[in-house]
Amino acid sequence: MKQRANDHAIAAIDVGGTFTDAVLLRGRTLLTCKVPSTPHDPGIAVGEALKRLGGADLLVHGTTVATNALLQNKLGRVAFITTRGFRDVLAIGRQNRAPADLYALEPAQRQALIPAELRFEAAERLAPDGSVEHALTSAEIARVVELVKAAGVQAAGVCLLHSYANPAHEIALGAALEKAGIAAVLSSALAPEFREYERSLVTAANAGLLPILRGYVSRLQQRVAPARVVLMHSAGGWLPAPIAANEPVKLALSGPAGGIAGVRAALAAEGMSDGLAFDVGGTSTDVARVHPQAGLRSVTEIAGLPLRTPSLDIHTIGAGGGSIAWLDAGGALHVGPQSAGADPGPACYGRGGNLPTLTDALLVLGRIPRELKLGGEMPLHADRADAALRSLDIGTAKQAAESVLRVALAGIERALRRVMFERHGISGLPLVPFGGAGGLLVCDLAELVGSETALVPREPGLLCALGMLHTPASRDLSRTLLLRESGKALDAATSVAGELERRATQELSECGLPGPFICHASLDVRYVGQSFELNVPLSRDWQLRFSQEHELQFGFRREAEAVEIVNVRVHVTAKHSPPRIAPAAQTRGSPKMMGTSGGVPVYDRAALAAGATLKGPAIVTELSSCLYLKAGWRMTVTKSGQLLLQVNKSPASATKPRRSRERKRRANSRKKRK
Repeated sequence: MKQRANDHAIAAIDVGGTFTDAVLLRGRTLLTCKVPSTPHDPGIAVGEALKRLGGADLLVHGTTVATNALLQNKLGRVAFITTRGFRDVLAIGRQNRAPADLYALEPAQRQALIPAELRFEAAERLAPDGSVEHALTSAEIARVVELVKAAGVQAAGVCLLHSYANPAHEIALGAALEKAGIAAVLSSALAPEFREYERSLVTAANAGLLPILRGYVSRLQQRVAPARVVLMHSAGGWLPAPIAANEPVKLALSGPAGGIAGVRAALAAEGMSDGLAFDVGGTSTDVARVHPQAGLRSVTEIAGLPLRTPSLDIHTIGAGGGSIAWLDAGGALHVGPQSAGADPGPACYGRGGNLPTLTDALLVLGRIPRELKLGGEMPLHADRADAALRSLDIGTAKQAAESVLRVALAGIERALRRVMFERHGISGLPLVPFGGAGGLLVCDLAELVGSETALVPREPGLLCALGMLHTPASRDLSRTLLLRESGKALDAATSVAGELERRATQELSECGLPGPFICHASLDVRYVGQSFELNVPLSRDWQLRFSQEHELQFGFRREAEAVEIVNVRVHVTAKHSPPRIAPAAQTRGSPKMMGTSGGVPVYDRAALAAGATLKGPAIVTELSSCLYLKAGWRMTVTKSGQLLLQVNKSPASATKPRRSRERKRRANSRKKRK
């Protein structure tokens, strides 16, 4: 029987440190589920979640496999091949120190990714313009390939000096490696940009991830067949599995990218353009400013490694629901970055964990109702949470929980302020919390950073997965040009942009995407002599755009200074129709309590009608998350089914704090006079 168009099922599954979140859209019907993650093989949880949802035609997948491999330095056994004299570029880096090591007598050793015995040199050399100074001979190619074969590696990264200007030597060496049965990653294909360390690093990282991700993607495709698999990449779109498996370094921020797309859709549904998103998951918190035009950064930093691959501008800290609370040698309390993860998880999960976590603290404080079942099926053990917090020996379980909460909030507040003020110089934006614990902390964080509005999306604990349904396939390519300002510079850049666009559309077409494709081309530009660039659209007024952007970023422009085009970038997206999800079920009547937690009324979100209002303190529960509405806040269910939180500005509440501050000021004044 022929399948109807509206029967086409699209699933989106995001693997987190504690839970694997899954959604499936068939027509306008949305199905959801959460299952515990399986860290030893994340694909097991993905397969289980898809099975529970009934299978799909297309699976959009966000994975942490690449991220975890980089963080833990658990890469494949791979070789690195470079020009003679540059064998140690990965170990030398930029010779800069981390702030924590600035005055250390023995600073931490730089992560070189590939050990010295697996780094090889080839006798060849190109000039910066791509001209050959020392040719790469067939005998030299054979010598290098034999050394690599003898090392017993799974893949090899090839990054020769100035290959961005002329890839001929890399192509010849890569072909010989492939013929010898060794998978080759060429820097001239992956990241043809200048700066030898950054290009070497991203090539080495991609080579190290290649055997891991190829195996993972292959097993996943078999496990979820007949569903077609595509993977989210760091720049906020998705790639077909064949491309993603060959360029796994581009999956480093796979999951968070979906969440940003979900937040953008949530804001648009309420007529808002800008917001400050924060995702409090099981092991970490991701913070980003969200606005209609997604800003990309050309470098993705993971584990202190500046990887030359585009990504959304997301700031991550190691503080989530599963973050472990601990005391240092001086007795100071910390929360994270160590996490209890999915196995054994927080103490309250009852899976053998006995270390106190933020989730245990929230349960002891009553913000999470003790009768609640996480994901609809996991019971909580309040007695074990009490015991874990008492083990900190800083008072009663409740006192310890309050301390843990304050420390966790301080860490997330710093992350929010860094994004708001240090990166963007903005304030007052609505907060958009998501992740399992985002709603439990949103009112506190809004007060700390001075925001008076927050928006809780539908299914906040599943928003990374939901956001993946809103993202198109996309491809990002770049090339270094180093063209000084002249009449020919723009023509040359336009020609290169056309070449990159044709390559991107061909690659996406070969993976079965019909198009049409939309291309956005841009330039990295700088004043001659500067070390870093600003990105502006590729247009005839690119010099004016650069001057304006420079003044906006740094407060000045230099009209008389020469400028140069450094890199050309293209961002190509495939045709995409945003999903149409049926509105939330509407109910009538005033909100009805379903119980209390610590004396605070508890409500079921599914039973709240559009237009319903609540005043804090109150708790709103749902399958994927929990909302704690503090006293002094009010909540309204919007027409789209989202929760709009606002500070209660009634005359009584507005004047009370001022009177309290005035009494305190007078008391201090009397003490001084005495």
